[in-house]
Amino acid sequence: MSEKRKRRLTEWGKSLLIVLLSVSALYLVGRTQFYMDGSAIGQSWLSSVLSILPGGEETQPAQSVAVWSEGTAVRPVRAVVTSPHGRSGIQYDQESVERLFSSFANPLSDALAGCSAPEQTTAAKFQAALGSKNPGVYLDFLGGVPLADLSAWLSGGRAPNQALTDTARRLLLTVTDEGDVVLYYINEDTGLYYACETTRDLAERLSQLVEGISPNGAAFAFESGGPYAILDPYTLLEGGATPQPGRYASSNPVPLPADTGGSYGAAFDALVQSLSFHAQSMSYPYRNAVAVQEGAERLHIFKNGLATYEAADLEDPRFPVQGEGENLTHWEIVGSAWAFVERTLSPLCGEARLYLIGTEEGEAGGTAVLIGYQLDGAPVLVGRDGYAARVEISGGAITAFRLQLRTYTYLEEGPMVLPELQATAALSALEGGGSELMLYYPDTRGDTVTAAWGAF
Repeated sequence: MSEKRKRRLTEWGKSLLIVLLSVSALYLVGRTQFYMDGSAIGQSWLSSVLSILPGGEETQPAQSVAVWSEGTAVRPVRAVVTSPHGRSGIQYDQESVERLFSSFANPLSDALAGCSAPEQTTAAKFQAALGSKNPGVYLDFLGGVPLADLSAWLSGGRAPNQALTDTARRLLLTVTDEGDVVLYYINEDTGLYYACETTRDLAERLSQLVEGISPNGAAFAFESGGPYAILDPYTLLEGGATPQPGRYASSNPVPLPADTGGSYGAAFDALVQSLSFHAQSMSYPYRNAVAVQEGAERLHIFKNGLATYEAADLEDPRFPVQGEGENLTHWEIVGSAWAFVERTLSPLCGEARLYLIGTEEGEAGGTAVLIGYQLDGAPVLVGRDGYAARVEISGGAITAFRLQLRTYTYLEEGPMVLPELQATAALSALEGGGSELMLYYPDTRGDTVTAAWGAF
């Protein structure tokens, strides 16, 4: 080999060694998370380098959000069955409500699918149907549920009934004196009452389902009169029984250790991965949170259990929402947001269940879907926001979310709350006329939560 060729190979080898040492140094910087507060030096470039090094992972592709079919249908938190024998109501007992609802889910699905165009009716007619002894079931979902979406949920995704354009919290499926079957509901946005006739064949099925129901004295405020007249008319009273709700331990399931030692723990890594980021993505302290960054996209996980995200690249979204048409339907938006939140929060929230609060206009357009926690049918109000999750969808993708990470574990029966009559009197003294009397759990991010009466 010529001396000239040897020298050229030697110089080439030196250059390669310099490059390898530089890359190794950058690798160590990334692994030890030696970052400035608020931004990492060379973040996006370093992320690209890490992804091609031995042991690194490929760049995370955009992942479709959990579509509606991957989530369970929303469930009511209260139910009242009417029958010739009397009336039986259940609240603050979620397991019993869900068992009852499972019996009525198929008839309700068929009723929603077969509904005619709703016609406006009156509160008097709705209340008369609710107070009758005809076979029927009243359901309270606690939040506003779009009826077309409920129809699609219960039917396994069949085309929602386009005649049902309203959102309702309370609905009643009942047989009339003439043997017809009618679905009543109250529009959650306007407060107006509606009725729509549906499949007459359901009359016999409803009659069979209410057989064997034992009356338990449940009544509504509108028919109880006296001191209860100040309450929202659909406050459900339990026939003199005083509820004794449970006391629950509450905690942040993804705590951030004071001394990370280069790691934020297995729970942190699992959450990051469930939100389509890499567990080994660039992460660094940012004020009272940890920021996880891939390219221009950041996920923030705060010490108090709040997780937030805002999309950076709307042309190549991280969380695309799957739809069957060019434009997402309202059902695809709500159902996909629900499935995304359920997939993320249900493994973490312990004995709490989720409920659909409703929708609102997003901060940058689009639709925001709000979802809450509930314990045994009583809403949980977390911090100042109150909700468990707020998910914004626009342009066919999730563009932002706020998730309140909480775990609830049953401890014991809580202290006795005031009987309904005394609680109503206290509400009257506070000039709370017209409000619904309801148990709820205020969660100020302490160690436990205990139920109390509230006016809603």
